[in-house]
Amino acid sequence: MKKKGFTLVELLVVSAILLILIDVGYRFFNNNYKVLQEEKKKAYIESQVKSFMDYVMQSLQMAYQEDIVVKKHDRYDSKDELVMYVPKGNGDFILDQDKTNADMIEVYSLSDEIHIQKNNTENIILDGNIEDFRFETKTEKTIIQKLDGTFEEKEVLKYIEIKFTVDYKIRGIKRDYLIKYNIRR
Repeated sequence: MKKKGFTLVELLVVSAILLILIDVGYRFFNNNYKVLQEEKKKAYIESQVKSFMDYVMQSLQMAYQEDIVVKKHDRYDSKDELVMYVPKGNGDFILDQDKTNADMIEVYSLSDEIHIQKNNTENIILDGNIEDFRFETKTEKTIIQKLDGTFEEKEVLKYIEIKFTVDYKIRGIKRDYLIKYNIRR
């Protein structure tokens, strides 16, 4: 007569099957969790890039076009910076000689991050993700009439390109971005 219950072999087989199922389930959920975290990080970086690009483009459109310049940074000689003046709330169309009716905005990159400075308040974005950040410009000679009625030939900025590479640090993903702005005259 057979006793009630399971044999040792049956218990071992069921235990082995359960352990295999638990292991497979753990690996599945662990991999999905890692992918979810990577996608979350990627979305965050993409939102920072879009925000930066929108801010720079909007600032360039609002800026006094004659006073947009790309020059060597004052403190970091090896770095270029974009400097522009955006009207304060009063909406003046002409920039004062002392530039008190405008906010100064500077955009530059140090090592692997982008700095945006507005009236000496500095914001750092994409910290640790920027690889190659550079400005490219094209100038043209034009004849400008001075206030006294005389004419002079002056070299003016025609367009600005901001090129940068973002390293997502996820599965080797790197993307190149470009902001191109034609100066209105």
